[in-house]
Amino acid sequence: MANTAEEKNDCDTRKAYEMMERTLTSLSESSAVPSLNGSSVSNDDDDDDDRSDIDESKWDDDDNNYDDHPADIMRTSDERKRKNWIESQSKYAAENLKVLGHRGSMYQELENTRRGFQLVSEMGCNGFELDVFLLSCGTLVVYHGGGSDANPGLLDGYCHAEGSILDYKADEVSRIKFNADSDKFVCCPDKIRNAYIPTLEEVLLDARETDVMVKIELKGSGTAEPAVRLVEKLDMTDQVAFSSFDHDRIATVRKMRPELNDDGTHMVRTGALFNHDISDNFVEEARKVGASEVHFRYDTCTRERVEKAHEAGMDTMAWFRGPIGMGQDLTGRYKNLGCEGEEMYRIVMASGVQSMCVNRPDVLLDMTQEG
Repeated sequence: MANTAEEKNDCDTRKAYEMMERTLTSLSESSAVPSLNGSSVSNDDDDDDDRSDIDESKWDDDDNNYDDHPADIMRTSDERKRKNWIESQSKYAAENLKVLGHRGSMYQELENTRRGFQLVSEMGCNGFELDVFLLSCGTLVVYHGGGSDANPGLLDGYCHAEGSILDYKADEVSRIKFNADSDKFVCCPDKIRNAYIPTLEEVLLDARETDVMVKIELKGSGTAEPAVRLVEKLDMTDQVAFSSFDHDRIATVRKMRPELNDDGTHMVRTGALFNHDISDNFVEEARKVGASEVHFRYDTCTRERVEKAHEAGMDTMAWFRGPIGMGQDLTGRYKNLGCEGEEMYRIVMASGVQSMCVNRPDVLLDMTQEG
């Protein structure tokens, strides 16, 4: 039994990483896990970009500058080449990289919960990302779950409830219990049993007591307008940004709030989320909906794309897939990396991206503090 708070935290972290290893193992062995041929497990975990083997002829003998996709660097089985590439490209990393926790700090606390977000703030991270749905009663709740764009927010397998979170009203959602035995979560079961699905207002009120940035992903339909109005009611516009894979939702936010600061930046910040199928015209697509930020999937975040976004006056962020999606990647194409950790983070950092939204914010934070 842990005798101090520090020992208990170390114990919790150790258990969480042990659970991560078990999750990766089960993903590699389970036939129920979607393959890398186009199947998807959720609307932000799509994966059908099974890149071909790397072409070593693209290496530059002078500085080991491998000018292909970072995904190919992650994929290579040649550890020496990967380490040389990281060393040669590290000079491009942003000096003041912002660290954000994806759905909080989900290996230590249950994802998308108040305690998970509070932990991110206590760590000293710059912020966190969360997912929002609008219930039929008008309440905004923070939840991810399973499903697809056509049928999001599924509770099956995540909670002791059926259907979608959109089938319930706020008082019913507050009573839904998470499934502590679910293999979809990567924190310790004792972190799950007493957790509940919070409202967006509860989470924002917690964050308002700190200086952390909150990235609100507009996951469900009809979320844009009420989310903007809630943030304004709480006087948190400077602390919040809105994002979505559905760029029409970003356009709705910009139509509501087109105002600019004196320096030409938008008063209300929005991020256009892009998945693996990002087009060559991503800057124009982001501009069209008035986005102030471009959010790249981690293995599509190239220096060329980041520079294009910066030249267009937009900020940049790399986002990492959830545990199920990362488990697929790390038991498949990126199996030589072993886990989402320092090596993978350094490859993405070399793009010069300004912010990274990761599942292990404690690891990335330690890296940035080491200098």
